[in-house]
Amino acid sequence: MYTVNEMLNRFSEKLSDVFIDREKRQIAKMFLMQYMQYDASEMLLNNDQKVPEDVQVMLEHAVAEINNGKPVQYVLGVAYFYDLELKIDRRALIPRPETEELAYWIVEKWKDRSPKILDVGTGSGCIALALKSHIPKSKVFGVDVIQNALDLANENAIQLKLNVQFDFANALNLHAYSHYKWDMIVSNPPYIPLDDKENMKDHVLDHEPDSALFVPNNNPLLYYKAISLYARDHLVPKGSLYFEVHEEMAKEVEVVLNSYGFSKVEIRQDLQGKDRMIHAQF
Repeated sequence: MYTVNEMLNRFSEKLSDVFIDREKRQIAKMFLMQYMQYDASEMLLNNDQKVPEDVQVMLEHAVAEINNGKPVQYVLGVAYFYDLELKIDRRALIPRPETEELAYWIVEKWKDRSPKILDVGTGSGCIALALKSHIPKSKVFGVDVIQNALDLANENAIQLKLNVQFDFANALNLHAYSHYKWDMIVSNPPYIPLDDKENMKDHVLDHEPDSALFVPNNNPLLYYKAISLYARDHLVPKGSLYFEVHEEMAKEVEVVLNSYGFSKVEIRQDLQGKDRMIHAQF
């Protein structure tokens, strides 16, 4: 039977070279912490602890799945977003760092207020749950057209003990919310043109839901247009609209927002220096 430290080394060494050494070590540590139910300090204190055989089998299986191209988060069943541990699987997209940056931006502006928030295309619920967690006086709703994703979002809300209402609704037709007024609407909608599919990595295409990723080549801004039109009629005066955007489409989304009468349109770059977030008021 291997010790924790030996298993850490074994897991790291077996991982594919698509990961650099530092990533291998971090991934191995994540799995050992999850499967042994350790926190970071317990990992250090229990280096010489024997890893039970059933856990060793689980770890060997996890390495094989990762090396076969399954995303690490789906194998682990967990994704970390803001400071939340979210259950994640193929029912929804894996939360991305730029989406987390969008959530930080929103919290930075709204943390001491009590907004009514709508998250359109909520997926795993990551944005909605992070906002509720860090803007505790907020009232947060999340909608999605994929029922499986809503089920996952609800499971995360229950696990995290966060009061967010998740409902079925189509981002292209939010008539079910025609009588609502919002202080803030936020969305990370599908925005990747189908033509870009051939340049994407297999682990994304083979595992993550297409409907949450792709838009028609001839109408890549359809979600931004639909949500912006809805927001124009359903934001309170000086209410805020936030989008995550394709790095090559930020200026086009800005034009759409201006044409619909929004003011104070601001594009923000992510940590990679790409135009990935937009805020507008109406």
